[in-house]
Amino acid sequence: MIAVVAWQLAVFSLLAAIAAVGWGFQHGFHLMLGGLAAWVPNALFALRLVLQRGRGRESNVMAFFVGEFLKLGLTVGFLVLSVNHVPDLQWVPWLVGLVASIMTPLFVGMRAA
Repeated sequence: MIAVVAWQLAVFSLLAAIAAVGWGFQHGFHLMLGGLAAWVPNALFALRLVLQRGRGRESNVMAFFVGEFLKLGLTVGFLVLSVNHVPDLQWVPWLVGLVASIMTPLFVGMRAA
């Protein structure tokens, strides 16, 4: 779980660095914002699941569903905040960061299988 979160951070950070060098700091910053909007809630969710380990089975199921609900709410909240409070938001890099952050667990999971 922690490895997936680390991979997420590495992927969108690398993309943000490439965007900053290739197209300018603003593009890299906005790509990072998009990635962080999905990464921060995911990292908190992973931490919550790690802390729930060793408890009863029902507690783990409840922790998963409550954590997932909170993760989705935080993600939407971060997206709304960035759209409303970042002047001149560059949509393409922002969406690239968001998609990279969301899709990384899928590819890391495929690699582990």
